[in-house]
Amino acid sequence: MRSSRSFQGRIRDKSRACYIFCAEDLATGKLAGASMIIARHGTPLSPHYYLQIQHDERYSHSLRKMFRHTYLRLRYSMDGPTELGGLVVDPALRGRPEKIGRQLSWARFLYIAAHPNRFQPNLIAEIMPPMTGDHDNIFWDHYGRRVTGLTFREADRLSMRDKEFIRALFPEAPLYTFLLPDVVRAALGAIGESSRGAVRLLEQAGLRFLEQIDPFDAGPYYGGVTAETAAIRMVRRCRVASSPGPVAEGRAFLVAHQDRRGFRAVMVTTALEGEHRIMLDSEARAALGVERGDRVTVLMLP
Repeated sequence: MRSSRSFQGRIRDKSRACYIFCAEDLATGKLAGASMIIARHGTPLSPHYYLQIQHDERYSHSLRKMFRHTYLRLRYSMDGPTELGGLVVDPALRGRPEKIGRQLSWARFLYIAAHPNRFQPNLIAEIMPPMTGDHDNIFWDHYGRRVTGLTFREADRLSMRDKEFIRALFPEAPLYTFLLPDVVRAALGAIGESSRGAVRLLEQAGLRFLEQIDPFDAGPYYGGVTAETAAIRMVRRCRVASSPGPVAEGRAFLVAHQDRRGFRAVMVTTALEGEHRIMLDSEARAALGVERGDRVTVLMLP
């Protein structure tokens, strides 16, 4: 499996490396959700395409009027960023006190911080926009379909194996958004209702809207510089200290350990001893497969 080989460091080509994180209910062994990292999204054979949102200011001295026009321009990267994606939680388990989505989201930052050389200098996350009832997209219907002759689903399927048509058929000239209907302009960079929780997590981690949208569905791209991302900068290495039980008035931490059996992380409520020791009870130590004195990677959760 490609994810297993990626975690083992056996895939050197970043464009082929992907990491899938799964949340497991330790009591039942069932999966509760998943998230993913694509180490490099964008190559010469399959670039990362996006529409950059830009502005054009015009002023007439004789009329004493100024206008600020927003326009979109197709851009691409052949040495693309690392992409955070695939955050899914079982609907029956959403809203639980364990906050499964938060653990899955932040585990990715913890892993990137532990293995910075495996990832790109920049991070992005593509956010799902609102969709119509039949899974079409209003922006594509008013723009993409007219310049490619493809339905949204046809274009989406084709782009999974061949993106050549994007650069070949999308106009190089800017698209001024005042030419679009009001309902389409309102959809540019809009966030789907099911994506709002994921966006809050990304914002807490330090990612921001990049003024870029997907050329198919106009969903927003969030991102930032990898080394400057708040969640990654907060990661630290600690030694395990024993705790007989729950720590009173502790803070929520995500604690991870990787060995030949794989990468594991658990959320615990505990405290640090000084700056480089973290107290873990027997249950947390067993879940991570660590003993007192072992090194773990630690991230304090907001």
